[in-house]
Amino acid sequence: MELDKQIEAVLFWKGEPMTLPELCRSLKVSSVDAKKALEELKLKLEGRGITLVQTEDEIALATASATHEVIERLRKEELSTELGKAALETLSIVLYKGKVSRRDIEYIRGVNSTAILRSLLIRGLVERKQSETDERVFLYHPTIELVSLLGLSSVEDLPLLESIRAELEVAKTEQEKQTVSVTDMGESTLDSSDETNE
Repeated sequence: MELDKQIEAVLFWKGEPMTLPELCRSLKVSSVDAKKALEELKLKLEGRGITLVQTEDEIALATASATHEVIERLRKEELSTELGKAALETLSIVLYKGKVSRRDIEYIRGVNSTAILRSLLIRGLVERKQSETDERVFLYHPTIELVSLLGLSSVEDLPLLESIRAELEVAKTEQEKQTVSVTDMGESTLDSSDETNE
């Protein structure tokens, strides 16, 4: 498959901006090849409903300016509806975790949460910031507006905050152990396979 199509698929799947180095690592290509493919993708998307947006640091897919009217109408309709169970689950995770990646949210919920997070961002209930320890990761935080809507003066006023955060940490530790266990199992299988071949 052509590189520009792979980039389009990765950006769509990611659902959030990526840096050029991150994109290159994901696709195992050079920055020269990635830049060339990005130019090709940009040309192919001209006149379509989706466009390629680039800043000095980030690349993302976004709706084209020509679709502004329909997107704005849908956005207003979305904002006028009440939050569903999935949105409330996600908000609870963001509130109680404090700073949390999309990957961690999806692990806790067990489902893809890209659309829900987008909706919460639009509503101004959560904000997204780049991680200070890993530039490839974005962390979601509750906004002041959300804390205010809940009638709290601070996130620290949330009921059972410490005990719930402790439970979430235990769940995260278990997840990491399972990941290590599966990795070790895979390496062990490969090692035994190599021994058999010898």
